[in-house]
Amino acid sequence: RLGAWADFAVVPAKKLGVAPNCLNPTQASSLPVVAITSMQALEKLGVSAGKKVLIIGGAASTGTMAIQIAKAMGAYVATTCSSKNQQLCKELGADQVIDYQNQKWADIIRDFDCVYDCVGERFVCANANTVLKHNGKFVTIAAMREFYSQKWDKDIQGSVLSMDSLDVSALNKAKDLIETNNLKPVIAGECEFGKILEALTNFQGKTQPGKIAISIDLTDMAKGE
Repeated sequence: RLGAWADFAVVPAKKLGVAPNCLNPTQASSLPVVAITSMQALEKLGVSAGKKVLIIGGAASTGTMAIQIAKAMGAYVATTCSSKNQQLCKELGADQVIDYQNQKWADIIRDFDCVYDCVGERFVCANANTVLKHNGKFVTIAAMREFYSQKWDKDIQGSVLSMDSLDVSALNKAKDLIETNNLKPVIAGECEFGKILEALTNFQGKTQPGKIAISIDLTDMAKGE
C-alpha cells in the first residue's frame, strides 16, 4: 500500500499551490489529491455547460469534489450514493441522486454524455456502455481490471485516469472555485496526528462521506516541540 503520514515532508516547489485563504490548514490539506483527481477526470471527459454527467460514488472523497466541480462547469449532474448520503449529494449540487441500494442506475439513466467512475463497482463498464450516448465518454479511477476487457459500442471513448500530481493548474482552479463559494471540502471527521492508528482502527470497514482529515498542532511545531 502506498502512502505515509509525517508531521514534516520535503516537497518540490513545482508541486505546491497557494492554499485558499478561507480554509484552515486541516481543511486545506484534505483537498489536493481528490480535487486534482476529479478536476482532471472531468476535463478528460470534456464536461462543459449543458453536458449530462453521471458520477458513480457521489459521497466518496473524489465524488464530493466531482459533483461540485461539474456543477461549476455548468453540467447536469446525476450521481449514485447510499440512502443515508442522498441529502449530502443534493446539498453539493447534484440534480439527480440515485440510491444504489434500492435502484440500478443502468435502468434509470439514458443518453448521458459522460460517466465518471469513482468506485469500480461490478459491471460498471458494461452498464456505462448502455447509458452513454453515441460518442459518449467514460473515465474510471477504480475499475481497471474490468475496463481492459470491455468492448465499447457507439464510438464511446473509455479511459483510465492516471492522475498527474504535478498539475498545479488544477490546484489553482480548485482554489478559485473554493474562494468563489463553488467548492468546499467534505470532511467526515478529524483525528490528531498522534491518534492515526486509532482512527484507522475505528474507521476500518466503514464508509464515510468525504475525507478523514489529520490535524497537526502548528503552534507546537513552530516551537519545535
